[in-house]
Amino acid sequence: MESMNFSAYVYLFIAALILVALKYSIKIVPQSEKWVVERIGKYHRTLEAGLQLIIPFFESIKFKVAVQETQLPPDPINSITKDNVSISIKLAILYRITDPSRSKYRIENLELGIKTIINGTVRSVIGKTDLDEVQSNRRHLASEIETELQHVADEWGIKLTRVEITEVDVDEATKEAMQIQLNAERRRRGTVTQAEGDKQAVQLNADAELYKSQKLAEAKKILADAEAYAVSVVSKAISEGGSSAVDFEIRKIQADAVKELAHGSNTKLVMLPTDVLSALSGTVKKLTDKL
Repeated sequence: MESMNFSAYVYLFIAALILVALKYSIKIVPQSEKWVVERIGKYHRTLEAGLQLIIPFFESIKFKVAVQETQLPPDPINSITKDNVSISIKLAILYRITDPSRSKYRIENLELGIKTIINGTVRSVIGKTDLDEVQSNRRHLASEIETELQHVADEWGIKLTRVEITEVDVDEATKEAMQIQLNAERRRRGTVTQAEGDKQAVQLNADAELYKSQKLAEAKKILADAEAYAVSVVSKAISEGGSSAVDFEIRKIQADAVKELAHGSNTKLVMLPTDVLSALSGTVKKLTDKL
């Protein structure tokens, strides 16, 4: 009976030992993490997300490392440009850990190390660049900074996912000088624009005057042609009809004139001498003889 009880205790102990071993050997790693495993105090392997097994009592979980993107605080970095202007620059830097063993065993404080390398790299890149280029070409500078940083980041098992220059600030004296330069440039552009406008206005006025002169000349030419045509018609009529046709036209003109006077508000008696017709007829005859 005692032997049976002892055997039962042994089985219970073995079962408990197996349960404890299973408890410490079965690990479920979250999707957003990677776990660093050490065996007898030495790095052995990295556990990926999912169900994993370790050897209890010999292996242990040393680090649980988050692998999501992490943003560094955008602390200002004081730098001096190539043209000796002191500026303060802020960066937005996102990174994620790709190799937890490197990030844990090769550097003690990863975030502090990244900040130190960033400060040195930014000062080096900005020192080779003029202020105007820093202001106007931020994307290129950010790309250059990212390339320099990535060489060091690879040694620490991290990947820079985004580097962007968010702010560039200068001291008050430089701001005033830049504002003066900006105002001068605006005035220069305004003067150029005004001059261009005056030039175009003068050109348009000159074109209008030229067009007007051309049209007046064309009108005068048309009137001269019409008068010449009228003279030729009258001359032809005189040569063909003689004085009788001219007398008829003169009498017609006289009748129209008398008619207009009769209908006018200031009607007056107009006496035409009888020798007017004779004088006109003589003139017509002379013209006819010449033709």
